[in-house]
Amino acid sequence: MSFEVAVLTPPSGVVASCAASERLLQGWDAYLGANGVSKPEVKDFDAFGGLGKLERLLKVLNLNRPSQAGPLRLALKIKRSQHWRKDNPPAETQENRTSRKPAVLSIPEAELPRAWCRALNDMRVLRATLSLGKLSLDDRTPPAAAVIRSLASTLRIFAKTCLDYDCPVEISLKTLDIWQVARLAAGNSNRTIAIRLKEIRTFAVWCDCDEDLIERLTKLKARYGKTGCNEPKRKEHWMRANDIKVSDVWVRASMLLEKARTKPVGSARRAHLVLDAACLAFSVVCPLRCGDLHRIQFHTHLRRHAGCWSLDIATSKTGSIYRRAALWPELTPFLDAVIMLDMPTGNVWDAYARREGTPLFSRDGGNSGIHVAWPTKCWVRHFGIGAHIIRSLWHTMMFESEDDDQWIALALCGQGNGRTAKEYILKGNGNRAGRNARAKIRAHRESMRAHVP
Repeated sequence: MSFEVAVLTPPSGVVASCAASERLLQGWDAYLGANGVSKPEVKDFDAFGGLGKLERLLKVLNLNRPSQAGPLRLALKIKRSQHWRKDNPPAETQENRTSRKPAVLSIPEAELPRAWCRALNDMRVLRATLSLGKLSLDDRTPPAAAVIRSLASTLRIFAKTCLDYDCPVEISLKTLDIWQVARLAAGNSNRTIAIRLKEIRTFAVWCDCDEDLIERLTKLKARYGKTGCNEPKRKEHWMRANDIKVSDVWVRASMLLEKARTKPVGSARRAHLVLDAACLAFSVVCPLRCGDLHRIQFHTHLRRHAGCWSLDIATSKTGSIYRRAALWPELTPFLDAVIMLDMPTGNVWDAYARREGTPLFSRDGGNSGIHVAWPTKCWVRHFGIGAHIIRSLWHTMMFESEDDDQWIALALCGQGNGRTAKEYILKGNGNRAGRNARAKIRAHRESMRAHVP
């Protein structure tokens, strides 16, 4: 009895593909040998070939040399960006960009009165001096850098309003009345106008303006602020429409990290998923403001230890120190995934040393950081609202606690004994008091029913 063994021959296309991949890998090895490169970097891939060749090489390296896929991903990002710019030229040329009219709602800062420009510059210089820990002969306390940016924007809009109504560009009782009418006509909420009035008052005090004017600004700000308290905030609308809790955010971050591990090593998709997962998870463990989240750097602020990570950073809004000696161990896989993103087969400590001094969130391997708005954009992608909502979710969870746990949310959010912290404490106490009162009423009614014959 004889048997015939059928020999399965792979399709010619597969054979050709394998041969082409082998030739490409040999060509890459020959290039590295000719240039004496043992650990290729972005520049080596950039010089090796064009976009199509590098995309084919990425598939080969993912199977054979995953440790080299990270730098290749960054080289591909540059190549794709160059091709996109070539196929999509900017709508404006340098000539018409410089001659473009200023924004409708404001004027450029350079066109503000010279006294205003000097005052803003003094604020910025003094803030930078104090931020560096240096001493200054100026005994005034400048606002935070973010407040100064917002204040400058408010002054630009204020100046544009003065020009629109043919008034001198100055802060006076007359121009204040005109500005209020213009802001209400533009649809600004009472809360927004109160914030802008507070900034204008800060600037007026800095410039030693007339006391009557400062008193007027104080009263206006209080009036608009009191009215604005009765207006629901955007986050309150969102929280009514979305039953999202802190635990839901953590689950989403874990799902993104697991999904990232299924994507090819070195791929842009894997990098995007890892960064989004790390952003959500880090926001839960350290619910900082976006002004702090976007500037965190490895080793400078975020350090790795044998069993955990630690964080030590001065907050940009208040300058207070936010220190966490040991972050939750559940966060470690997310942060390790970030530092191992471009060294998938290396040692975690080698990868950490390589990222020393680089931003936590970076889309180009640590060469540059992300924009201050990136954490909010990440949150919008997954939850439809900005990153600041995590702070509200923490406080809401503590409000619902029957114990006096509000201090936990305050500590996690880096809030001290300021006005906002006291408001949260009072709100939490009020919620607990209301629940206790309702519970006592229910108990009393049940007791009365039990005694009814």
